[in-house]
Amino acid sequence: MIGRILYRESCQGVLNYVFGKEGMHVLGYGNTYSQEISQKLFGSILHFQGQGNATKNRYAHITLNLPHGEHLDDATFNQVSKEYMLQMGYGEQPYVVVRHNDTKHEHVHIVTTNVDGSGKVLGTFNSYRRNVATQQYLEKKFGLSPSPCTKQQRELPIHRLPELQFGMDDTQGTKFYLQDVLNGILQKHKVRSFDELAKLAGPYHIEIKQTKNESGRIGVAYGLNNQKVTGHGSSTDPPYTGV
Repeated sequence: MIGRILYRESCQGVLNYVFGKEGMHVLGYGNTYSQEISQKLFGSILHFQGQGNATKNRYAHITLNLPHGEHLDDATFNQVSKEYMLQMGYGEQPYVVVRHNDTKHEHVHIVTTNVDGSGKVLGTFNSYRRNVATQQYLEKKFGLSPSPCTKQQRELPIHRLPELQFGMDDTQGTKFYLQDVLNGILQKHKVRSFDELAKLAGPYHIEIKQTKNESGRIGVAYGLNNQKVTGHGSSTDPPYTGV
């Protein structure tokens, strides 16, 4: 199993993506007093609690991914997710577990907040090591296949283009498609140039080009080659600034 955590300042775009994917299935809610609440109400609860602190890391978007061919039923995958949240320190936070079926490997998305009920921010320091330790604990407890020991061994997921993902805000679909693909590439490969990144991103219909503005400052433009959607960064920013 491979777990990934991304921290965000806003939760609405993530919730639109997670709830809007075609064929999605809510496995359960955590610490919401009821399993029968609406998606809209959960979003309001999460937003309200996250706004209790001015940190930019108010919310967490977590994915738990199984290797190709490994299967868990909904109840077990929800239990794995619940145990993951407990071990990672989110055991008392409101969260939702949503299963997607758009890739060849089974996976769930978990959305929660890093701000507790008193407005205090949960510690995100060393979350990578905690994540790895939690993965290993869950693999033993639930009999799951062990996660790869090195980034180079990890297989990239099969992503669908935004127009095939869900019928909501296409801009949000593009944003998260770009983010997921580029994060996966940078985790698996040691990218040393824009040209190398562009070559790796090509099979996923992502174009990356160097740019130069009127003052001569070097930057980068990126977007999908089947849509008129682009973002821009500078030479001092990460190569996928704005994703």
